[in-house]
Amino acid sequence: MEAFIFLKKANGISPRTIKDYRYHVALFFSECPQAWDPQDANKTRMAVLSFLGQDDIAPATFNIRLRYLKSFFSWLVNEGAYTGNPLEGIKTRKAEPRIVQHSAEVLTKLLKLPDKTTYCGKRDYALLCLSIDTAIRPSEALALELDDVNLKEMVVLIRASIAKTRKSRTLPFSLETAKALQALIASRPREWETTLLFANYEGDRLTVSGWRQRLQKNYAPKLGLKRLSPYDLRHDAALHFLRNGMHPFALQTIMGHTTLDMTKRYIALAESDIREAHETASPIKKFIGNKKRVR
Repeated sequence: MEAFIFLKKANGISPRTIKDYRYHVALFFSECPQAWDPQDANKTRMAVLSFLGQDDIAPATFNIRLRYLKSFFSWLVNEGAYTGNPLEGIKTRKAEPRIVQHSAEVLTKLLKLPDKTTYCGKRDYALLCLSIDTAIRPSEALALELDDVNLKEMVVLIRASIAKTRKSRTLPFSLETAKALQALIASRPREWETTLLFANYEGDRLTVSGWRQRLQKNYAPKLGLKRLSPYDLRHDAALHFLRNGMHPFALQTIMGHTTLDMTKRYIALAESDIREAHETASPIKKFIGNKKRVR
């Protein structure tokens, strides 16, 4: 396993993905120890099918396990430990992503909630502004350093080392976000040695899970929401960008999607919004009064 991890690190895989490899591969062998038998391909194949065939696995979880295990066994085949990959022929399942939509009214109220008289309030407000203004991934935002932000040019650099796709990109942000970031930076205690842009109240790294808990505990109840996560803000930004006229290819670049497939899912949702709005506000329905559809 360590040799496999060394290879992935050499190939520039992100720390988050490395952690996921360790978790899912270890989970498989802990539940199916009989799978480690290079001399009996059928036993390994049956262990894989048993592991992936559990009834309570969501499609997204199934696909993640399949991808990571297939990669690990492919490496074992290349190393000569196995003669064939036991996951060959197993196809991914169709998994619809959870894309959350919040109204402009909810987001407006959310931006008014942080207590900007405190450091944590300034940090939350700046992080909310940046997230909604750029559709940045939460993990990328929380890995930003002070030097990644150019307040004069109003751009933020997503370095390849922190980008999910391992490709750098530059995101522009608005004047309102620049002011929020400037206020955050000015409020940082001088004794802090960290160069992280978004630190916790002790000057240590603010994790994605910590940010999620803060949104869920401090802000979701005040908005009447059962759930509010960092990724919800990215979804909101994407949908509002499209509603406000952003070109899909520009959105793809901003969000860091390697293909247009994921971006198309946001486009489909935005177009459904237009259909609903048309159904509600069409003047011809009022003039003619015919609500029946064509058959």
